[in-house]
Amino acid sequence: MNHCFEINNLINRLLLNFSWVFVSRLIRFAIVGLSGVFVDLGGFYVLHKLLGWGLTPSGILSTELAIINNFVWNDVWTFSNISSRQQLGTQRLQRFLKFNLICFFGLIFNSLIVNWLFYEFEMNEYMAKLVAIICVTLWNFLLNWKLNWQIRDTEVDVLKDST
Repeated sequence: MNHCFEINNLINRLLLNFSWVFVSRLIRFAIVGLSGVFVDLGGFYVLHKLLGWGLTPSGILSTELAIINNFVWNDVWTFSNISSRQQLGTQRLQRFLKFNLICFFGLIFNSLIVNWLFYEFEMNEYMAKLVAIICVTLWNFLLNWKLNWQIRDTEVDVLKDST
């Protein structure tokens, strides 16, 4: 009977640590995303206002600069213990391409959510944008965690050892 209690206790500690890892990484992912907003806006300002580029090319390039910024920081900070074991150039390039694709679909979802909330429910456009950002942040985080920076058995062992 004592072994069942120990196993149950270990499972509870693993779940608590796993939950903390999830929340911690989600917070880091959001902070990185916020830095991407500044890169996007700053890049857009430089390209559009200072260099005189057109609206669309400035917007596309500044967004891509933000995506690159976010990928690098997520790779070296948010998911550093996972990506450090996946450092081969081709693996990093594959993660970047998947990250870019996920963000592209996130951008489409963002636009659809904003339009749906604004036109169908007459929600304030800024509130609609905020809801869309939250939804797309969760979308981007979950898909990137699942497809790019997966938790493997070795990470579960690390979590177990840290308790």
